[in-house]
Amino acid sequence: MATQEATQIRKYVTSADSTLSDSANVGNEELQATVAAALDDPTSVDAAAINRSSDATQRGYREALRNEEVPPEFEDTHHYMITALGIRAAATGALAEAADGGGEEFGEALPAAVEDYKLSDAILLNHYLPASEEALVESGRRGDQNYLYEPRSFMDYEALGLSTRPRGASEQDASAPEDPSAPRDVSIFGVSVAGRPLVQGGDVILTGSDELTFAVTVVNGAEVAETGVPVEVVLNTRAERQAIPATVERMEPGGQSTVEVSGFKPGEFDETAEVSVKAGPVKYEQNESDNVLTGTVTFGI
Repeated sequence: MATQEATQIRKYVTSADSTLSDSANVGNEELQATVAAALDDPTSVDAAAINRSSDATQRGYREALRNEEVPPEFEDTHHYMITALGIRAAATGALAEAADGGGEEFGEALPAAVEDYKLSDAILLNHYLPASEEALVESGRRGDQNYLYEPRSFMDYEALGLSTRPRGASEQDASAPEDPSAPRDVSIFGVSVAGRPLVQGGDVILTGSDELTFAVTVVNGAEVAETGVPVEVVLNTRAERQAIPATVERMEPGGQSTVEVSGFKPGEFDETAEVSVKAGPVKYEQNESDNVLTGTVTFGI
């Protein structure tokens, strides 16, 4: 049993390494050159190349999302990877859509996409890697740390003449080291479904006209700002398990932020489906008891 578990962990770590390496290659080897050419000559944006990069990031995101062989110790780690890949896929999709509209639209969309790429980089560096190292230590596989993916920026922003400062960070923030002793705590303050509140253990009855959108409010109860806080909503219908991630980009100390999570397929009539909403955990967080809210939704007339 121990040998089987060790094999499963190593298989997951090496698979995650491959997935993240492929993602970085899309940005650095494919998208980088296309963006550089577009910056040199905004009138000749290669929309086909950007669409190929978009397809590749979408494919990587979907494959990670559908991975059903995640060891229990790596569930949080996998969530960080999915969030980062989802951000990259969405940003590149927006770039591709803008490129189809011409050089001017592409130029307007590029800064927002670059900021999203930096956010994905920060999630991998500040959350994915530490969580992976912690999971290996907890599972007694410290020696497998050499298999871990060393996070690489999605693109070489400096080479493109773009700022390398992480999204939402001041110059002081960028140079200040993280303090492991600083209290860190995020929690779910409230969740609503189609505008109706979902409380812990509660049920929301939906009608056919309701839009299956979750509004998740997250609170930062610590004394330091948090960036790239992952949020995930899981809806278990009879047909399938649907897990859709989102990200709170930045919360000031004592602040809160609300993200909307949508794109779910509704269940059958009169079906009650389980819902799990999770925020965080963030790096160095000690108390995770208030990071998850569970309940149900019932699909009515």
